[in-house]
Amino acid sequence: MKNGKKLLSLLLAGSMAVSLAACGSDDSASTYAPADTTPADTTTEVAATDTSAEEETTEAPAAAELDTSERVDLVFYVMGDAPADEQVVEDAINEKLLEKLNATVDFQFSTWTDFQQKYSLELTSGGADLIYVANWLNYGQLAASGAFVELDDILNTYTPELRDLVGEENLNMCSVNGSIYAVPNASPEYVSSGIKYREDLRKQFDLPVPDSIEHMEEYFLGIKENMPNQGILTSTTEESTGFQVAFDAAWCLGIKHPWVAANGLPYGLAAMYDTPNQVFDYWFSDEFVEDMNLMKKWADYGFWSKSALSDSNNSDSYKNGLCVAEPQGQNPAKYITSVSDFEKAGEGWESAYLAYGEVTGIIYPAHATQNATAVVRGCKNPERALAVVQYLMCDEEMNKLVQCGIEGTHYTINDEGFYEAVEDTKFGYEGFSTWNLRNDQYKLFTENDVLKNEIFDKLMKIGEKTKFLNTDIYSGFTENFDDYAAERTAVSNVMRQYLAPLQAGLVDDVDAAVAEFRDKVTAAGLEKVREGFTAQWEAYCDEYGYK
Repeated sequence: MKNGKKLLSLLLAGSMAVSLAACGSDDSASTYAPADTTPADTTTEVAATDTSAEEETTEAPAAAELDTSERVDLVFYVMGDAPADEQVVEDAINEKLLEKLNATVDFQFSTWTDFQQKYSLELTSGGADLIYVANWLNYGQLAASGAFVELDDILNTYTPELRDLVGEENLNMCSVNGSIYAVPNASPEYVSSGIKYREDLRKQFDLPVPDSIEHMEEYFLGIKENMPNQGILTSTTEESTGFQVAFDAAWCLGIKHPWVAANGLPYGLAAMYDTPNQVFDYWFSDEFVEDMNLMKKWADYGFWSKSALSDSNNSDSYKNGLCVAEPQGQNPAKYITSVSDFEKAGEGWESAYLAYGEVTGIIYPAHATQNATAVVRGCKNPERALAVVQYLMCDEEMNKLVQCGIEGTHYTINDEGFYEAVEDTKFGYEGFSTWNLRNDQYKLFTENDVLKNEIFDKLMKIGEKTKFLNTDIYSGFTENFDDYAAERTAVSNVMRQYLAPLQAGLVDDVDAAVAEFRDKVTAAGLEKVREGFTAQWEAYCDEYGYK
């Protein structure tokens, strides 16, 4: 593989930039999974960047004839765990693929255990032909490092229908250094950060909605006082900091600072959404000290475990009643999952959700690189591989098959026209975790879509009032840290060792701990890292007019 050693060191150095927008709705999945695993209502106008084929005024050019004389067997690497009926659905897919393209596809799964390392090794081993990619899996840097095949010519020559489906604007968002390395899905969504919380307990104890730092504290403290043995937050050290937060309860600050909820700049830098090219310092500000004192107060109140820094992440804590709120990694889809979980549990629990952008006024839909597909560098048949993606996305029967399984065996359509899984189904909705193959034209809807689209409509209206009109200005940026890689790693280590306990409030003296963190991170080479990053960020803002 081209640049193999460089790519491996990039991946194993823990440089995957994790976005809150990238958190999964399946509570059995990692906190860092994608947002939505339920279909969206195609009647909802979600984002200004949705450029579907229906909007084009010119017909797509005819595709060049693809040589399918030789059978090709492809490996498609996706995230998550394999469904029980993996082989049954694959056989049905491959029957059609062989007839159409003389090709087969073998879906292989990361599982949610150590998925980052497995993803890294999959790319460097050369075993996959197609692979799920996303900004939360460091797509931009991997593309720049030579991990994927350039797709511009293939899209133009062999798969113009696929290009037409996803639209030029979305493809441009997947461009790195002037070339397209991935094809996004055709299903825009909002994955806005926020807090999910127990609404039934809020009502029971007459507590405020946690729509500010003050109200969050009042809500947490009210439950703690009324239910002393009830856990409040299940918070842990961020395994992959993304160079923003080292202890995940600190994401609460997103309701106070819009640049936190926006998952904006790393290395203790910040910039307001309306003026992104005006970068300022956070770690060395008085506001940072104030925020760390808040986290210390919350830790002393017992809002999280005193062993939180060494605790493992328990994604089922909220579902199982072990905590009353999750202020990190939340989004509309995960909230909807919790509503469904509580209804099934029959405990009388009620879940609610507040997007931080509802308070700060900064909301935008997910970037096109939230869920996409790339052809892995080293694939011997890239044209056929992308033709398979086109067939899976652009053919209605095939898209429903790959996303939902076999009708009558794995799901049915009820009298209201909604998707319903059959009892004890062995292939649930999007059982292959192929969020990257979504196509809103063919999606089967569930009853949950009614609630989700209400939320999307509300967030869209907020996003329409922002300066850049429902645009994620952050996720299209690709950082090149070759010139400061060693210092960057050192900064990451300091964050884990010194920032994490500060943000967890598990220090005796906040002022002393802040001073120590600042000394250590400066000695690690923070200034060089910041200078290198800021120069690239400002150039990016200039290029796209984000100023």
